[in-house]
Amino acid sequence: MLILMGGAAVTPGLPGMEAHFAGYENLTSLIITLPHLAVAIVGFLMGMLVDRYGKVRMLVLSLLIFIVTGTGSYFLDNIYAILVLRFLLGFGLAGIVCTVTSLIGCYYTGQQRVRMLGLQSASMGVGVLILEVLGGTLADMNWNAPFLVYLIGVPFLMLVLIFLREPETETPDAIQDNGAKNDVKTIASCYIAVLVGMIVIFSIPTKMPSYMEVQLGVSATMMGLFLGFHGIGNAVFSCLHRRFSTVLSSMHLIVISFLLLAVSLSLPMLVAESVPVCLFTLVVSGFAVGLIVPSVANPIVVASSPSHRGKVMGLYAVFLNLGQFAISLVSIPILGFVDGSYPEMFAVFALIAVVMAVAMLAVSVPSRNKTTA
Repeated sequence: MLILMGGAAVTPGLPGMEAHFAGYENLTSLIITLPHLAVAIVGFLMGMLVDRYGKVRMLVLSLLIFIVTGTGSYFLDNIYAILVLRFLLGFGLAGIVCTVTSLIGCYYTGQQRVRMLGLQSASMGVGVLILEVLGGTLADMNWNAPFLVYLIGVPFLMLVLIFLREPETETPDAIQDNGAKNDVKTIASCYIAVLVGMIVIFSIPTKMPSYMEVQLGVSATMMGLFLGFHGIGNAVFSCLHRRFSTVLSSMHLIVISFLLLAVSLSLPMLVAESVPVCLFTLVVSGFAVGLIVPSVANPIVVASSPSHRGKVMGLYAVFLNLGQFAISLVSIPILGFVDGSYPEMFAVFALIAVVMAVAMLAVSVPSRNKTTA
């Protein structure tokens, strides 16, 4: 849930922030994306620290950074000071991404791990529902109120301190299973998939609010609710991921995810510019997220040794968040190329998703007889 809180929690409040900091529109967009850039820069370093100092200890430290830097922006009225805190927030997010997924890899093996990674993705989807609705409600109160959402890290910190313990060394069976799946090609393919996937996926939460508010007259509160449906779609397909994984390989599930993204993003241009169509786009794209996140994470976890899992997941955090940051750099020229038409911009991202689906299918063909669970 916290992994997505770099920008998702305050996304419904972005129009209000742009109005408050009039003349700094290019800087206010960084409020959403800057934490992800920070994760991309320090993700591997945080992964090294996780391997050296312990996963639970680093998770506690990361949560403290998350709470302090996340809520700190509420008390500031200077765009540059806010951006500094948003960058530091990325340090906490990087630690959370590395430690949480690494802990799942250490605590669980086999189909049980597949199930837990699916539940992790489902939790992210439920988190989107809660955070977007709450963020949208707070955004209607004041431009800076959405930053208070980061206080949700406090109860999670308490739960970590009470219940989590540093995992014991993995069993020989788990290590043997790990070694059998050590496929650098698969890991590299998953890194590329999550990078491009996040670019395509985050075109929705970063651009859909402005489109629906300006063009379709949707309020911030309703926009938060609509983005919550994106999270519901994510949660549903994440819970079903374990069943899908018994029939299809992770690579094939990634291909299906990109095809779902392509279909959903093309609807506003091919069908109609309306609230129901946009809502359907949000739900179907949520299905894609629910498939792609665990389908990418599981092969990476399987292919990493216990002693280096922090570093491997650190690189995963780098590509995951680099994609989320890059959307602000990619979408602006695309939007300019299509003369400011949001439906056409979404269609371009749909085309990118189709290209990635074909590429991932090509990668999966030589290893169709391999299991990735």
